Amino acid sequence: MAGCAYNDDGHEQAGMGLAVADYDCDGWFDIFKTNFVDDTVNLYHNNGDGTYSDVSFASGVGINNRYVAWGCGFIDYDNDGWPDIIQVNGHVYPEVDAYNFGESFKNPRIVYKNLGNGRFKDVSPDLGPGINERFSSRGAAFGDYNNNGNMDIVVLNLNDLPSLLRNDGGNRQNWIKIKLLGTKCNRTAIGARVRVTTSKHTQMDEVHSGTSVMSQSDLRLHFGLGKAETVDLIEVKWPTTQKIELFKQVKANQILTIREGDGIVATLKPGPA
Repeated sequence: MAGCAYNDDGHEQAGMGLAVADYDCDGWFDIFKTNFVDDTVNLYHNNGDGTYSDVSFASGVGINNRYVAWGCGFIDYDNDGWPDIIQVNGHVYPEVDAYNFGESFKNPRIVYKNLGNGRFKDVSPDLGPGINERFSSRGAAFGDYNNNGNMDIVVLNLNDLPSLLRNDGGNRQNWIKIKLLGTKCNRTAIGARVRVTTSKHTQMDEVHSGTSVMSQSDLRLHFGLGKAETVDLIEVKWPTTQKIELFKQVKANQILTIREGDGIVATLKPGPA
């Protein structure tokens, strides 16, 4: 009934990885889903009335169908304030390399850049060996492991070492990172929703667990701010109580720790670039 059971053609699909974000910053969470080879991924746009529309082709993410796609996530890799999409790929049959199917066991990763107008562009060839080297990958988790203000990726590869993909240059634009601590709700604040507003641009994210494929990403929420040096408003809505806390005129490029009921209890400047 919500419109997420099938693709836009009414076909059933495999369904591997899952990512949730408000990619067009309209105040509603959207869904990205990866699928098996010979099928495209899905981008389900939230219509705001309890239903979704499959905009995979209209948005530009429906151009690749030659990979078995697994872990995925919405991350703003260049801190421009618009969530981008990253997916990792890998076939399930090593023997596929011996046949002329146009498929391979090890595959590159794919990055779709959010153009800010409801459309995405495949920029994978421009993003270096961490994206273009080939593995048979499965899980993918996202976070800023070195606390320098841009989002990194760890990828689980089948019968191989994991990959740690360091983001170089994503912090050329501004950002804010928020760690939430629950007191009345759960300690890790799962379900807490945060809105970040700079000028007329409002982003939204929620503390969540268990996304991508078999993966847990950083529980801290990361927001790219583009050229903005100050966040006009941070709004935190806590689960359980549904209480809202507001923080105004917050300087960019720092990691905030916000404790439920106590406000900002700690700040941390970024590590080495």
